[in-house]
Amino acid sequence: MKRIGTPSICNICKENCGIQVQNTGHGLRITGNPDHPVSKGFLCIRGKNFGEIHASPHRLQEPLLKNGSGWQPISYDKALRLLADRFDGIRQKYGAESVVFYKGESLKHQEISQYFSHLARGFGTPNYISVGSLCHFAMTLGFTLTCGGIPAPDYSRIKSAIIWGANPAVSLARSSLELKQALKEGLKLVVVDPSVTRTAELADCHLAITPGTDGYLALAFIKYAVLNQHIHPSLKLGNGWDDLCNMISDISIQDLLKPARISEEGFLYAASLIFGHLPGWIQTGSGLELQPVGVQTVRAISSLLTILDPYAVTTPMSSRLSTLPGEDGYPAIQAEPIGKTELPLFEASLGQGQGMLLPKAILQDDPYPVRAMMVIGGNPLMTFPGTPIYRQAFKKLDFLAVFDLFMTPTAQIADLVLPAATFLENLELIDYGRGGKPYLGLIRPVADTGFGWPAWKLIFRLADAFGLKNLFPWRDNKEAIKHRLSPGTITFDNLMESPSSTVVYTPEPRMPGQWNTPDKKVNYFSSLVEKTGNFPLPVMESFRLPHSPDDMFPFWLSTGDRVPSYQHSQFRESLTCKADFPKPVLDMHPEAASRLGIVHDEKVRLSTRDGRIDLPVRLTQEVRHDCLRLAHGWVEANANELTCPEYLDPLSGFPWMRALPARVERVAGQ
Repeated sequence: MKRIGTPSICNICKENCGIQVQNTGHGLRITGNPDHPVSKGFLCIRGKNFGEIHASPHRLQEPLLKNGSGWQPISYDKALRLLADRFDGIRQKYGAESVVFYKGESLKHQEISQYFSHLARGFGTPNYISVGSLCHFAMTLGFTLTCGGIPAPDYSRIKSAIIWGANPAVSLARSSLELKQALKEGLKLVVVDPSVTRTAELADCHLAITPGTDGYLALAFIKYAVLNQHIHPSLKLGNGWDDLCNMISDISIQDLLKPARISEEGFLYAASLIFGHLPGWIQTGSGLELQPVGVQTVRAISSLLTILDPYAVTTPMSSRLSTLPGEDGYPAIQAEPIGKTELPLFEASLGQGQGMLLPKAILQDDPYPVRAMMVIGGNPLMTFPGTPIYRQAFKKLDFLAVFDLFMTPTAQIADLVLPAATFLENLELIDYGRGGKPYLGLIRPVADTGFGWPAWKLIFRLADAFGLKNLFPWRDNKEAIKHRLSPGTITFDNLMESPSSTVVYTPEPRMPGQWNTPDKKVNYFSSLVEKTGNFPLPVMESFRLPHSPDDMFPFWLSTGDRVPSYQHSQFRESLTCKADFPKPVLDMHPEAASRLGIVHDEKVRLSTRDGRIDLPVRLTQEVRHDCLRLAHGWVEANANELTCPEYLDPLSGFPWMRALPARVERVAGQ
């Protein structure tokens, strides 16, 4: 492969693959960059076709102010003055805590997240909230409480892996190439998932577990390790090791396997693969955290990880960057973030409010009134559980502003909509250290439509409108990045001159086996969890779901299936991606469908205790007889009409979106 076009970095997902962008005169040609040290030329279907998003005729092109039932174009200056005046008036009347700053998935989690959080704190609100309210941070919390963090895979060391509730062959396509190469070199792989995913097809052993019972299986593996003396002596010095052993001493492996409905033969084969090829690694996914028992389940799995690899490194890498100016001059916060009282460990770990509790604050003034909200790069009306509840809440706000590429369902109910630029028009730093790779990268502007502003520009200009220019004293993000790079040896010019748009850095030394906890020990027993009134050990009682399937709702439903074409509710505007997956479907096993007289592609009614939607069925043997599966993000068949923010994880506040009891019926008249 040879280099063609301008190098930059894709910002669709956290893989951040290297790209080359060329304007052919008939549109943008986006290809993988063979010089990129991490992705090495790889690029997924979404990255290759992002030019269709960039050039979409449906993109927002100017600020719009709601005028009755329609929209009135206004200038950026008027839009910013209006937003600043409305937010300031609401702050004076109800307090700064009544204003929420929300950042969604499409603007990712690094530099823009820091900028937007910085602006929120400077404004005086404790309520900076992100997609972390229902993505990834329940896993982070579970691992952090136990062993200090989530280790990245070190394929030079590990000899086995468990992929648990994740499907990296789809959700992390570039990383899955490293996994496939490791498999060729002898890595043993066990996949734990109710469905036969693309990743499960690669596995030496697939455990098709009953949804929501992962914690029991994790304890079964721990019990096996204790019985067969696979315990490194150092682990016995961990906090609560004896408590963990005593807790499982009277429970048989057979009793732990019953809820999971895993055969003892299948379990023993998986255990022999893993414990016969140590050290091992575990990758967990959102299938575990999006249920009311998520953190305790992850704590059990992270406890197992410490047994599989007593020398795992859980300290993340990071490059040296300067802090943002003005952090020492934030105004005094007059109220706690939403959710801190109920979920102190989530707030302490993430430093944010919990978006699942927003309806209570908006509709019931609990714990205080929330009256205004700024959403950048997010579509919470589609991605949050219980769409009807959030629609009611957002409509009650005194003022809602949305910054996005398209007129999303969330934007449609806003008072003010501001057009965003794509990442192809943006300038932003990316640190690959979180994924275990010591590289700094630079997303650079490689194309321009003039339709919208990059996120940094909106934030800088908003700060100016709020009278907070001291927080962002630069003319543009180029100056800001130069300032942030000043403590280290990498310069802005180094990044611009790099053919991969990346530069390697030397990370701080990370000692294997030095757990990233305050006392450098594994916390099998967590006193922090105990203080919240929850079980300090991941005991069997902590894995029980509020409801299980019954005669009325006999199936298990997963509402978050990942597909290659889409990124949550994004990419429906790409004709190529839409052609790859043109309509919402409900995956169902042929034998289960036959019992109900349902045939392939027939429209059915899918119901839970919280709602119902109609959509066609796709018959597939990838799902269990008692399971159903659908992707989210479809306006015409919105999975979050079936969920609600009522049953939340007591430690993270994450909602119940996987392992839901459900039923399927034929639609009358078909």
